[in-house]
Amino acid sequence: MITLAFDMGGTRIKYGLVKDAKAVWSDVCETHVEEGYEAVVARMAALAAPLLRQETVRAVGVAAPGLIDTGRGTVCCSNNFGWDGRSLARDLGAELSRPVRVANDAQCAALGEARYGAGRGCSRVAMLTLGTGVGGGFVCNGRGEADGYGSMAYIFGHTVIDLGGRQCSCGRRGCLEAYASATAVARQGSQALGRAQSAKEVFEAARAGNRAARAVVDDFLEALTQGTINIANTLRPQKIVIGGGMAASADMILPAVNAGLEKEVYGYAFAPVRAVRAQLGDLAGIVGAAALWEDAETDKG
Repeated sequence: MITLAFDMGGTRIKYGLVKDAKAVWSDVCETHVEEGYEAVVARMAALAAPLLRQETVRAVGVAAPGLIDTGRGTVCCSNNFGWDGRSLARDLGAELSRPVRVANDAQCAALGEARYGAGRGCSRVAMLTLGTGVGGGFVCNGRGEADGYGSMAYIFGHTVIDLGGRQCSCGRRGCLEAYASATAVARQGSQALGRAQSAKEVFEAARAGNRAARAVVDDFLEALTQGTINIANTLRPQKIVIGGGMAASADMILPAVNAGLEKEVYGYAFAPVRAVRAQLGDLAGIVGAAALWEDAETDKG
C-alpha cells in the first residue's frame, strides 16, 4: 500500500510517499500559515495532484499541530496555526478524492520513531519534538491512542515548569514551550546578543565560546531537562526521543538531559529512562502519518 503523507510545521510542510514503512520519495514546501486555512489546504492539494496521477495512492495521512480529534479528522485547536474546529480530513479528502486520516504531528512522529526508529524494540516510548513549538507523543506497545481524549493527550509543551514564568502562546505562564522551543531560544538569543538570531545561530555562537549565547543555551537545557524528568516520572518510558529541528544539536542536548534524568528521576536505578536522538529525522512525522492507515487496516481486519 502506498500512502501519501503530510507533516505540517509552522514553517514548512514535509510530504512524501510511504511504502512498507519507508518514505520512498519526499519533498518540502513553505507552509505560509499566515495566508489562512483554505490557502494551506489548497497548497497541499496542489502538491498532491501530480503524485496522485503518477502513483497508486489509496489513502492520505496528515500529521498536524494542535489538538486533533483523530476519529473525525478535525483540528479542534492549534495555537501556532490559529485554526479552530477545522475539518481537515473532510476538506482535504474532498480536494484529493481520497480518504484522509489526521493526527497530532508529534504523536505521528512518536509513532514512527517507536515502531521504526529510535524507540524500536521498546514497549514504552515518549517523544518531544522541538521546533516552532514543543510537541509531545507517547506510544505503548507500538500503538498510539485514537479515541477522542487519547488523541488529545501528551501535550508536554504546555506542562508548567516555572510557575508564573514566561508568557506562553497558549495564554498560561511558565510552559515548557516558552523555554524549550526553537522560537523561545531564538527570542532569548536575540535579546542576549543584541541582534536577530535563529536557534541554530544561538547554538553555533555557544559552541564558539560566546558567553551570552552559552547562558541562553544553558537556560534552555535546564528547562528541557526538567520537562523530560516530569515525563519520565509520569509515564516511565524506556526512551524519550528528541526530535524536531533542534535535534540537530543533540551533541549538546543529550548529555545534559541524560545527566538530569539519571540524577532526578524517581527510582532511576530500577527503571532507567534515557533520552535519545530521533533516527528518522525529518521523515518521522511522514512515516507516522502513514502508519495511521496501517492501524486502520489492522483494526478493520
